[in-house]
Amino acid sequence: MRAWQHLDFDDPTVAPALAVLQSLQREDREVVRYRIPEGFSPYDEAVADEIIELQQRVLDALRKLVPPGERLAVVDPEDHHPPLLFHPHVPFEAVSRERLWGYKHYVMPAWRVGLLPDGESWCFVGSDFAWEVLNPVTSPSELVIRGSRLLSTLDLESIRLLRRFEFHKS
Repeated sequence: MRAWQHLDFDDPTVAPALAVLQSLQREDREVVRYRIPEGFSPYDEAVADEIIELQQRVLDALRKLVPPGERLAVVDPEDHHPPLLFHPHVPFEAVSRERLWGYKHYVMPAWRVGLLPDGESWCFVGSDFAWEVLNPVTSPSELVIRGSRLLSTLDLESIRLLRRFEFHKS
């Protein structure tokens, strides 16, 4: 089994996840937002180790929240890209630093969809939580973390990279 599975735009597998995401977005409680400062780039190798740490911490949290054999839907909220399924229990950490970082040109990233804004918007959606990477054209990029289980599983204050961003709690 591979960590990432590409789907067609109209694949019904993601319909339940889209309903969860819409519900979480309507409630707008138990939400943490990080506004990404202008000029931040995940392609800057100076932050590569911090990005790898963030990815590992999020992966550890997802492995606690998603039962083995189950997967997360990964959707583009703007519908520019077809959805994917992510199997967090498939090991893929035993790859090069460049693949884990994921933002080195000409290197296939271990994370097919990044956890940070890089020009695209993506949402990782579980049964009652979401990790959203929002990159709107008209406003600053944001990380939005929704759902009490995900928020309580992540120790956000200890993740070095997040200290670079402006924190907002709803």
